[in-house]
Amino acid sequence: MFSALAGMVMAAKVHCTEFKYNLTRKNDKQVSEMIYRNKIDKIGETEKYEKSRLPESGYMTVAEYEAKSRPQTKKEINAKILDKAEMPKDENMVYVPQHNFKLVKYNDPVGSPELSLPRKLNFDRQINAQGIVSGDYTKLVYPAVYYYAQSDCTCCDLFLINLDSSLSNVDKVKKANVVNRETKPLISTDKDIDTKFIFRTLTPIDFSSDNQKLVVKEKVGHRHDGIWETDLWVYDFSKKEAKKLPEIRDAIVHYWINKNGVDFDEKRWDIYPLGFDANNDDRVIVCAYAFTGDAPQFLGTWSIDVEGNESRLEDLSGVSVPVAVTGYRLAEESEVIPVSQVKFEAKQAKNETKAEKKQENKTKRFEKSQKKLEYKRKIEQMNMETMLKIKARQDFLKQKKQAAPKEVVTGD
Repeated sequence: MFSALAGMVMAAKVHCTEFKYNLTRKNDKQVSEMIYRNKIDKIGETEKYEKSRLPESGYMTVAEYEAKSRPQTKKEINAKILDKAEMPKDENMVYVPQHNFKLVKYNDPVGSPELSLPRKLNFDRQINAQGIVSGDYTKLVYPAVYYYAQSDCTCCDLFLINLDSSLSNVDKVKKANVVNRETKPLISTDKDIDTKFIFRTLTPIDFSSDNQKLVVKEKVGHRHDGIWETDLWVYDFSKKEAKKLPEIRDAIVHYWINKNGVDFDEKRWDIYPLGFDANNDDRVIVCAYAFTGDAPQFLGTWSIDVEGNESRLEDLSGVSVPVAVTGYRLAEESEVIPVSQVKFEAKQAKNETKAEKKQENKTKRFEKSQKKLEYKRKIEQMNMETMLKIKARQDFLKQKKQAAPKEVVTGD
């Protein structure tokens, strides 16, 4: 109120001074130029203020156009996209039974993880199978399966996603996105698709107890002939390298040839990786079975070190060998989210949206008043500067008049 009144008084003084000089100093070009420039500058400031109140349009100066059309770096573009990105809020939630999620042991019972190939793979051409979470909740490993229709073949890659440490353990897994996966796969199967009906898949079995190693099984088979063989893989996260361990299959074949003279080339048999030895992270436990009759024949529980240097028979009688169970998987709980919680969240979302809208309008009104105040202050400053210049000109002319010599009038 006071600042507005002071501005009106200052403008009146300037106008009075300009009016006075328009009457008494019509021939004073300097004062006329001061008054004219002040009027032109005020018109420019007024146009600038009025333009700032309007939304941005295509009518702009060359300088403004060049400033807006300058090339932008990728960093600036990404920053602008992130600033504008907003998560949509559902203000009108309708109750739909939703399950809560929890983390359960992945390799339980041991050796049970299997990769199923649903029929939708033939249409989608790629699916991401369920992943395994490390025991320290920092890593998620999942298989990506590809289908090639021209040869009816299936291949697979194993990818790693580093989880967000700022979230809860369940949210880490729920919000894990393939966009954040490591570019290079940990393990890849052969991509040869010349032979029809071949499938090759990778299934993670479990992490070691220190979460630095992962045991994986690769199944190779034929769509119309079943599984041919299972190969054993171990990935070392500290070394960032994968190692295939065919030595365990060679050791089993060698043992049974020497013991019973069984020729496995004429028999169908396979191994079933169980996981890491509970007492030694450097050894992997597998079971072997032969399919020679109505019931599979047990070929013993075996182990092999992660470097493939030593394979040994752990048990031949079927006694269980301790296997570490470290990793987790996401599972649905039997109870659903209650109706009251959904209604409460809907009410909270509406209140938050209403508060944000109110704050946004308040900010806009404040910015509008600030622009108006700055405009008025700028006009006042221009009037003040013009008045001081005119006053200085007035003082200069007055001093000049006083310094001029007076004419002496003499009579004849």
